[in-house]
This record gives sequence, structure tokens and C-alpha cells, in this order.
Amino acid sequence: MRDSGLGRSFWTLWTAFTASNLGDGLSLVALPLLAIRLTDDARLVAAVAVFQYLPYLLIGLPAGVVIDRYDRRWIAVAAQTARALVIGGLGVGLIVGTPSIGALFVVAFLVGASEVMTDGGLPALVRDLVRPRQLEVANARISATQTVTNSFVGPPVGALLFQWESSAPFLASAAVAMVSVATLTRLPGRFRPDQPEEVLPIRQRTIVGLRFVWGHPVLRPLVIAVGTFSFVGAAGNGVFVVLVTERFGLGDVGFGVLVSIDAIASVVTSFFVAGLIRRTSHSWSMRLSVVCFVIGSLMFGLFTVAAVAFVAAVVNGISDPTWNIVSATVRQRLVPDEVFGRMMTAYLFIAWGMRPLGAMLGGVVAEAWGAQWVSIASAVVVGSLLITARPMFRRVDRAMADAAATSHATSGGVD
Repeated sequence: MRDSGLGRSFWTLWTAFTASNLGDGLSLVALPLLAIRLTDDARLVAAVAVFQYLPYLLIGLPAGVVIDRYDRRWIAVAAQTARALVIGGLGVGLIVGTPSIGALFVVAFLVGASEVMTDGGLPALVRDLVRPRQLEVANARISATQTVTNSFVGPPVGALLFQWESSAPFLASAAVAMVSVATLTRLPGRFRPDQPEEVLPIRQRTIVGLRFVWGHPVLRPLVIAVGTFSFVGAAGNGVFVVLVTERFGLGDVGFGVLVSIDAIASVVTSFFVAGLIRRTSHSWSMRLSVVCFVIGSLMFGLFTVAAVAFVAAVVNGISDPTWNIVSATVRQRLVPDEVFGRMMTAYLFIAWGMRPLGAMLGGVVAEAWGAQWVSIASAVVVGSLLITARPMFRRVDRAMADAAATSHATSGGVD
């Protein structure tokens, strides 16, 4: 998988991403599996996802101020260390007793808080470590590796460990998170904006990123579209374990395997996205994502045969990288470094801030009418983007062409 053209420092960061996301993957299925062991109420199961997303709303904007003031690598180190302590503490708690569903809510919230600090700053490191023309390839490599560890390897292993001993996936997750911490400390360089921050009251500094995103002609419609994806994605993910285990009749391991099939499709697709963009455009990759999401969601909502669920997982897996690689590259190319952290947390505040509402609504719908209606409604909502987001698709293509031309001219034709 390694490409020497991306450089040793990039691959050090890649290794840290790999370890961190392996830990995420181990707990990805363990948290909902523990939740359904503690309660049979779909609303409470979905609430675990709600609490994990709440930090994006509650601390997202002030977190951006911190990320733009201090070294982003060391912020990620601190956040990942805290995450390891919290998730490892849950594992220890399962050894000595049975935690309450309320304790699981607290753990989910703290894990989400660590993700805010990590996700807000680390994307800037990718831009710092590779040349502008390499961003699509670098983001594709990170996307593929995240998918392998977070979805392909982690979930089935986490499900098997959970069946063997409920504490095992959480303790393993904590251990590999510390491997990520150790790797990040070996990353050479300084990852803090060079331009001194303007002296402003804390309240104004907090909303700089929000104003930047909302005032940007490309980022504003993009974040609205991502918010739509996040809303329906959280609604579906929050009750996905219910849909898979009850409607399709798959057990704990089957749930993990289904997530892994989605991941395999994502990994394979990620290696073709850069080529797809070169042959078509950034916006055509995004349109493909929307179409695949709609088809996969309808398959989950309209059928009950296990084989159809596996095909739907493949189709959904194609959707993720074809959007995410473009979205990450757009932000990296269009946003100046001195405001990148606040832009990123504001972006997540708007986009991922929709997740608690989506997860909560998904739980209510699933409890009242069945989890399949969450999938059907999701397909309808996301499908509307093909019509409503046409101006955004055109703006993305123009902006990326302009950014590429500017980068080429500034570097004298050599990236």
C-alpha cells in the first residue's frame, strides 16, 4: 500500500490513523451490542449514539479556538490518551460488575469529546505533509486504511471478543489507542499555524470558523449537504443493530460481518476515486455517492432476506469514499491554515451537530413503526440532493479547478 512519493512523515501519520481507527472499530459494534444487552428499548439504544455526537454541538466551536492556538499533533495525543482511559475504564467496569445504561451514555459522550479534538486538527496535518496535487491520493489512502481498521477488521473482531468476554473489545480498543499516541509522538515537525492569531474576545474567536464556513460560497452548501447525510446516517446507524439482528435475523457476529462487507466495498472504491475524479470531475464522484446511498437504503428498507442486506452493504460501501475524499480535499485546498481548526470544528458543528437529532429521531421512528422506515425515509431525503444540490456541484468543480490552477502557478508548475 505504501507510496514513497507521499513521504516518510505522511506514513507515520498514516500509522497513527491506522491504530486509532482499529480501536474505533473494536468498539464500533461493542457499544451498541452492550446497549442492547442492557435494554430492549430502541430509543435508549439510539441514545448511545446521541450522546456520542453531542460534543460536536456543545464543545465544537470553542475546540476550534484551541486547535488553532496550539500544536494540533499534541492536541490529538492528549485527546487519544483521554479516550483510551475512558474506554479502558468501561472495560474494567465490565469485569467488576454490570454498568448502567446511564454509564454507557457518559462513556459515549466522553469518547465523542475526544473525537472532536482529534477530527478538528488532524486533517490539517495531511495537508502539511503532502504536496497539493497529492491530496486526493493521500486522502484516499487514509480513507482506505480507516475503513479497513474501523469497519473491516475491527467490527468482526470486536463482535467475537464481545461474545467471548464483554470487556475484551473495550480493553483492546484502549490498548491500540495508546499505540496511536506513541506513534504521533514520533511525528517530526511543528503543526501550529505560523500566523499569529488576531487578538479578539473569546466569543468572537469562537465564531470565526462558523462565519467563515457560512460565508463561503462552496463550504456553505457543502456543509448543508453533509449535514443532510449526517442526519439520516445517524438515524440509520443508531438503530442499525436493531434492523440487522431483528428484521434480517442476523446475530452479533453477522452484524459485525455486515459492517465489514460495507468496509471492503469502501476500501476497494477508495483506490478508484482519484482516477474517477480525473476522468470526470469532483462533483460526479459526489453524485455517485448519493445514488449508491439511495439504492442501499431502499434495499435495507424494503427487503428482509439476509442476502439482500449483504448486497446493500456493498452498495452503501461505495457511497462513503466517493463523497468523503472529495469533501476532505475541498476543505484542505480552499481553507487557509490560520483558520483551519476553527473552520473544521465549525464545519463539524453544523454537519455532525445534526447527528444527535437524527439518532434520536431514528430511535423514535424505529420504536413506533420499525427500523426499516428509517432506511426508506433516509433514501428519500438524500435522494433529493440530486436536484437541490446542483448549484453546489457546479461550484465545487469551479473552485477545485481554480485552486489547482493557483497552486500550479504559485509553484512554477511543479507541485
